[in-house]
Amino acid sequence: MFMRSIKQKILVQVLALVVAAAVVCGGVGIASNYISSFAMLEQELRSTATLAADRVAYELQSYRNAVEALGMVPELSDDTVSTAEKERIVDQWAEDYGMERGNLLDRSGDSLFDGNNYADREYFQHAVQGEAWISTPTISKITGELSIMVAAPLWRGGISGGTVEGVVYFVPHETFLNDIMSSIHVSENGGAYMIDTTGMTIADTALETVAVQNIEEEAQRDASLSKLAALHADMRGGNSGYGQYRIDGVSKYLAYAPVDGTNNWSIAITAPTSDFLGTTYLVTGVIGVILVVILVLAAILSIRMAKRIGDPIRACAERLSLVDEGDLSSPVPEFRSRDEVGTLSRAASGIVSNLRELIGDVGYLLSEMSNGNFDVRSRNYDLYQGDYSGLLQSVRKINIELSRTLEQIDQAADQVSAGAEQVSSGAQALAQGATEQASAVEELSATVTEIDVSAEANAEAATQSKEKSGQAGGQVQVSVQKMDALRGAMADILHGHEEISQIIETIENIAFQTNILALNAAVEAARAGSSGKGFAVVADEVRNLAQKSDAAAKQTKELIERSMQNVDRGSTLSNEVSDALQKTSDLAGEAVSFMDQVADNIVTEAHSINQVKDGIDQISAVVQTNSATAEESAAASEQLSGQAQLLKDLTGKFIFRKDAVTQQDIQG
Repeated sequence: MFMRSIKQKILVQVLALVVAAAVVCGGVGIASNYISSFAMLEQELRSTATLAADRVAYELQSYRNAVEALGMVPELSDDTVSTAEKERIVDQWAEDYGMERGNLLDRSGDSLFDGNNYADREYFQHAVQGEAWISTPTISKITGELSIMVAAPLWRGGISGGTVEGVVYFVPHETFLNDIMSSIHVSENGGAYMIDTTGMTIADTALETVAVQNIEEEAQRDASLSKLAALHADMRGGNSGYGQYRIDGVSKYLAYAPVDGTNNWSIAITAPTSDFLGTTYLVTGVIGVILVVILVLAAILSIRMAKRIGDPIRACAERLSLVDEGDLSSPVPEFRSRDEVGTLSRAASGIVSNLRELIGDVGYLLSEMSNGNFDVRSRNYDLYQGDYSGLLQSVRKINIELSRTLEQIDQAADQVSAGAEQVSSGAQALAQGATEQASAVEELSATVTEIDVSAEANAEAATQSKEKSGQAGGQVQVSVQKMDALRGAMADILHGHEEISQIIETIENIAFQTNILALNAAVEAARAGSSGKGFAVVADEVRNLAQKSDAAAKQTKELIERSMQNVDRGSTLSNEVSDALQKTSDLAGEAVSFMDQVADNIVTEAHSINQVKDGIDQISAVVQTNSATAEESAAASEQLSGQAQLLKDLTGKFIFRKDAVTQQDIQG
């Protein structure tokens, strides 16, 4: 009854599950295949269009950057540089950046290299106004082929934003846009093309459509192109989008994106519907066939499985239940068949047996390690087969890592102990040195204090000297003034001497005239005879008086002349003294100025010494702090040494592995 019950359950449930799963999975698979195919198609086309537009924009921007950099080469705007040298520079740039050619135009549009005029070109008109420009594909005047011009202003002296001296432009390879279109592959029959702001095709995988095809204009004559023309109109508006259209009886999808940095250029990616739905149809047929096969096989396997699984499953389940309860000693039922049932029976027996021995061996290993013996080995390596090897590896890793860790701890304890002793001795030495430094700093502080007192006294003395020097300078100035007055008095004396000399000359003349008169009187007295004797006596006295007056006048004149000489020497000496006093006054002023500087410097030095004193006080505090810290470090190192010894005693209880540990040993 049990067998029929489990058989029926297995058969019904498996068949029902398989059928339901097959139907649901098949339907969902087919539907999702269609949906995902269209979604993936749209996503792929949109992303491809965006990437292609970015690629074109990047290529054009790199060309724009190159030609803008060329426009800032100062030699190209220098009139002293020859045309041949300028052409060499442009050609070298064109070669370096993979351009077909380059050209240099003046402000009138005349080429310095080929002599042609390009003033009517759109790229020249924009570039000569200071704007870098990428032209739409145009027919080249030189080659007659469709070309793109990348132009930029030529700046005077190479200074961007300054004066425009002309225009430089590059011509990329004429097929570089078509090459990009040809490199884009979305499906077997898919392709890519690009239009400009007028709707004209400027790049395509088919060169014959370039510069000749305009879908919007053709749609005016062919109504079947109306959907594609509407998509092109949206493309010209600078929009990104996705759509479907038919052309020549073929259904196609189209995704498009604008090209940044251009005048409303847009790139389109197109692919026929059949390139994507063909795979969808094939997948749908394959899914249907697989569903039928699965249903038939499920029915057959369900019946056979229901017949062969019942008893073995029950017996094995009962024995495994005992294992779950911790029973590893009860016998295991045996089914000697060579199929899965026999395998299940043998596996159950092996599980019980291996678990019994594994648990015993792992218990032995863990017991030895718990007793501190890490130099222990498994008693039966053959037990650890397959996934069981991870158990042995884990035990080995635990053993090895614990042994290694404890050994490292043991070694580290020795190192910590030795290091603690070194730190302790170093800290003690540091503390002693800090104490000596503190003593020296205190002595230095006392010395600086004495210097500070002396500096303050010097500053005060300098201030007083400054005041005394000012007073001395004032007295010298007074002496100069007095000497000037003395020079004036000497000049007055000289003037008085001159007047006295004139008076003496007058007296000499009077004495001379008196003497003459006395002689005349004497002569007349002699003529008069005896009656004139009295008058002769008077005449003699007058003559004597005149002679004495003349002699006195001469002596006075000599005295006055000697006095004038002395006064002249005194005036000269007073002038020299006045000059010396003036120089002394000037020197005294300079001395006062220098004394002012000395006084100020001494005051400044006094302030600096105060600052040095404050700094020494701070150093003294730091030294004292270092001394205390060193003492604390010494105490801590002693404690650390004690802890290291304790750790050493603990690790000494273990027996470490004596063999070398390798990766192979860890992995068994």
